[in-house]
Amino acid sequence: MKNTKNIIIGALLIVILLMAVGYSAFATQLTLNGIAEITGIWDVKITYIEAQEISIGCDPGEPQYTNTTATFNAKLVKPGDIIIYEITIQNAGTIDATLDKALFEADDVNGSPAIRYTVTEPDKTLKAGEETTVTIAIVYPTTTSEVPSVKTKTITGVIEYVQE
Repeated sequence: MKNTKNIIIGALLIVILLMAVGYSAFATQLTLNGIAEITGIWDVKITYIEAQEISIGCDPGEPQYTNTTATFNAKLVKPGDIIIYEITIQNAGTIDATLDKALFEADDVNGSPAIRYTVTEPDKTLKAGEETTVTIAIVYPTTTSEVPSVKTKTITGVIEYVQE
């Protein structure tokens, strides 16, 4: 009986060994390698600012800009004066952009009530390679009857484009 058990155990070990050899003979290991790369370029920026319309005697200053900021310093003289700035925004990237917000606020609390701003909103969609403009008009209204004691007003604006 003991011999029979040993023979059965030996036979089982041989069968298991044969199964292991058979599995490895028919098993194949597959190796997969891949690379993912982002090739899109996000590059929405200010490319130019220029005073377009200037009343006689007014000084538009020298407008300054970087890729993300624009600054101007308008000097108006009398009621009826106006200076209009045109700011060019370009999508120099390869990803289309959508206007998320365009907010402009004038400091009406501390600023002169005699200075008015009007702003045109840029295009809602700015396709790759396209440009749009924002126009800011600064006006000393003709309805102003006296020179105000506060003679300056600040405007702050944010234009934000996001990926479509």
